[in-house]
Amino acid sequence: MSHWLGNLQQSTLQGTNNITIHYCAMVQPHESPAMIMVNGRTESYLKYQSLINEFYQLGYSIYMLDHRGQGLSQRLLSHHHKGHVEDFSYYIDDLTLFIDSVVTPGMHSHHVILGHSMGGTIATRYVQTKPNNIEKMILASPMHGILLPAPQFIVEQITNAASMTDRLLQRESSFVLGGKPYEEVAFEINELTQDEVHYSNFRKIYQDNPQLQLGSPTYHWLQTSLIACTQCIEEAGKITIPTLLLQAGADTIVDNAAQDAFVANMPSDLVTKVKISGARHELFFEIEDYRTQVIAQVRQFLAFNDAV
Repeated sequence: MSHWLGNLQQSTLQGTNNITIHYCAMVQPHESPAMIMVNGRTESYLKYQSLINEFYQLGYSIYMLDHRGQGLSQRLLSHHHKGHVEDFSYYIDDLTLFIDSVVTPGMHSHHVILGHSMGGTIATRYVQTKPNNIEKMILASPMHGILLPAPQFIVEQITNAASMTDRLLQRESSFVLGGKPYEEVAFEINELTQDEVHYSNFRKIYQDNPQLQLGSPTYHWLQTSLIACTQCIEEAGKITIPTLLLQAGADTIVDNAAQDAFVANMPSDLVTKVKISGARHELFFEIEDYRTQVIAQVRQFLAFNDAV
């Protein structure tokens, strides 16, 4: 991994229910546009070092937090490898606090939000539900729906029953069926990227920083996340800013049909969907052929904001 190209500031804030949220900021020494990057489930800003550097070189000040229950932020259950959240709206509340207290005081020329996967859900719900100064939104493989092992109504019934059982037994939420703690997945069977260098970089970050490691989600995380996904689609018409949705053609993590439904519900003059055929879920960490397309689309979309 390369070194940080700017002055990386790392700090914390206290989110909803006094949960400690870790965040980073790399602020330009001169007036600049701000990019708020919202990462996905299991991730940390440490994973995004190369992308943060890349956007910093374009003249952006970069801001990113680690969501509650993952990354460097405070875990929510005694089993630290369970991917959990009490209510999906807490992610949005944490992001709102972060933007209001850390980003906005920087008096930036523009504010752009970029959300990947679960971060795409959070960014979407933030723009839909909170007063904000965001001027453009980029969604990369957004989790507007989750690819499930069975029809959603069946998964919802199982999930609701399991969550109720956990509550009745007064125990912390269980892993989803087949869920397990963090484990290394061989590159040959990973579903995230076809780029072996990027993938080995991911793995090394989690090996070197075991506190980042996170396993499968809990039933309660799935229950509240499915509700948020539905809200993203149903309330797409509330979005009033230009939005670029980057869809990974070979995604096996999130549901591309749900992204299509979101796009269909948005005002057509505000949304641009670009499908990167053949690409897997991690569009910014894919092989160069796909990644070049992704960065070109982002640059074109942000043209009026570019500081270079």
